[in-house]
Amino acid sequence: MKDLFTTIKTSAELRHQGVSSAAITRKSKNGELIKICFNAYVEANQWKTWDATRRCLARHVGFLKTHRGYVLSHVSAALWWRAPTLDLPLKVWVSHPHPSAKVAGNVHLSRNRLQVCEQAVFRSGAFVTTPLQTALDCARVLPCPDALCIIDDLLHRDLVQEGELSQALKTLEGRGALRAREIAKYMSAKAESPAESLARYWILLWGFTAPVEQVQLWVKGNVYRPDFLWEDTRVILEVDGMVKYSGTYGSPVEVIQKERRRQHHLELLGYTVIRAQWEDVARNPENLRAKLLPVRCALMACERGVNLPNAVQRTRR
Repeated sequence: MKDLFTTIKTSAELRHQGVSSAAITRKSKNGELIKICFNAYVEANQWKTWDATRRCLARHVGFLKTHRGYVLSHVSAALWWRAPTLDLPLKVWVSHPHPSAKVAGNVHLSRNRLQVCEQAVFRSGAFVTTPLQTALDCARVLPCPDALCIIDDLLHRDLVQEGELSQALKTLEGRGALRAREIAKYMSAKAESPAESLARYWILLWGFTAPVEQVQLWVKGNVYRPDFLWEDTRVILEVDGMVKYSGTYGSPVEVIQKERRRQHHLELLGYTVIRAQWEDVARNPENLRAKLLPVRCALMACERGVNLPNAVQRTRR
């Protein structure tokens, strides 16, 4: 993040380097400089090398360098806390202590937030709302799945305490309070990825029995922590995130081999393993619902006294 504050130049900084106002205008028109926000520029050659995330961060830095007294909040604060965002913010979200504060351009401003701004912390070159406030703000304004991914990540990294956040969400009033109270029912500190957060969201929303998360299972000298476990039906749901086969966790071939060995070991314990991909939880959740039907059928079979593993197997065929 620090390099962005150096790379992005304000109009004043460019003039101090000997670039006149006329030259700034000319370079912008001929494409040598990219104007990322009011009075903030970056060289076009640099801009072209950046991906969407880097460009989004650059726009935030450009705003911060040209506006004093503002605090990053809501999804922009989540971005600064390195929480996962399902979609990059199209606007810079900021808060200001004064009720008459104004901004121009592609900025979402929350005014009259004196206490929130006084409690802000300095992180990576910017004043940012606290993790707790960030979670509350996101719960108010973002769609439930988006807010849940952010909140689960903050909980998992111990940036927010679950009991404190749960109480704060349940007692919120005003805009978005109802949505925030709903999120309190779905959140978990055990989620290790947005894919797990989304899977839990759909599982509970659809009325499936709540599974146990990240429970330890020992087999052949190995310990495994399945993403979701329904012990009564001996069913495990494993959710594969976006980057699992990207090379981040080693060779994709090795990852697949470890995955198959893991599934084999779990099946040796008598579990049925269901796998879901990122597409199943983020874009086509009905695929996930179809894969989970054996869980519901097996629970119904359990109530009738039918052998559980066999019931699960029959529903899968």
